[in-house]
Amino acid sequence: MKRLKTVLLIYIALFCCLGAAWANKPKVLDVNQDGKPDVFYHHDGESITKINADTNYDGTDDVIVYIEDGKFNKAHIDADHDGEYEVKIDNEAQFKNWVNENRPDFNDSLAWDDYSRKISKVFWKPGQRD
Repeated sequence: MKRLKTVLLIYIALFCCLGAAWANKPKVLDVNQDGKPDVFYHHDGESITKINADTNYDGTDDVIVYIEDGKFNKAHIDADHDGEYEVKIDNEAQFKNWVNENRPDFNDSLAWDDYSRKISKVFWKPGQRD
């Protein structure tokens, strides 16, 4: 009986560890529907903290959006896709303009009106809030 309890406790501990790791795994979005994720939403288990995006579909992130306390903080952009983030934007309106002018297909996945969206609501319908 003691051995059964030990085994049961090990299984419970393993399940909890795996569940915690899975819970903080980034959510992904496939913008161009090619079966490969293009946007990764990193979170703390509840709110989004960072967004990485591959806006030219080459498999390498070229946009990083940093979010603090549910608000846009800054964005780093590798505009020429050489691996260096040469464009740094710390103004939300400027970032939205950049997305609209350069990657309008990413408007719904990057240029939000409200970055305080809960991770459970990442895959929303247009016009839906929180």
